[in-house]
Amino acid sequence: MPAWNRITKTGICQAIQRWEKLESLTMPTIAHPPYIMEEISRSCKNFSQLKIMGTFDVHFASAIASHLPKLKVLSVRCSIITREALLLILNFMDDLEVLNISHCLLLESLSAAGRKQVFRELDHTILEKASRLREFFQCQSSLCTTCQRMIKDEGLMRWYQYETWFWRQDEVSSLDLGDYGRLFDEDVSKGFQD
Repeated sequence: MPAWNRITKTGICQAIQRWEKLESLTMPTIAHPPYIMEEISRSCKNFSQLKIMGTFDVHFASAIASHLPKLKVLSVRCSIITREALLLILNFMDDLEVLNISHCLLLESLSAAGRKQVFRELDHTILEKASRLREFFQCQSSLCTTCQRMIKDEGLMRWYQYETWFWRQDEVSSLDLGDYGRLFDEDVSKGFQD
């Protein structure tokens, strides 16, 4: 999906209405997600996989749980995610089979001063709820390059600073566009040279 500031609400809803066979979508965070989740629910009956890149808060999690309760795969890889949003997804998305929170900046909450309270390890409650999933991906390695990028970028990944294919990667194989993305980039580059 393009940057949300480059397309109108009406434009994206009209596009989704034409994507009846849409099964999967990779998208950036949007300020008001309910309208797009509602349109996907109404127009795309086979929709089952969603990848979010950016901030995944309780507002976003609520929109997904309300409008896409049958979602099977969710990746919020390289995003800021709040504990409350994570618990909402784990508590209310009964059909969810795969969840990827790898390389996320996990926030306990915002302090009264507006500071981010980051937690490094998932507590027993989250791990127990995630154990029902078929696959649960997480990374909390201090040596991980991607996690280091997240910390450096303060949780708002600056995708434009990294390799052009970097955003296409995912630990969830059905959402990983790594090789396809590299082939696409090569085809586009070759087309410009011809």
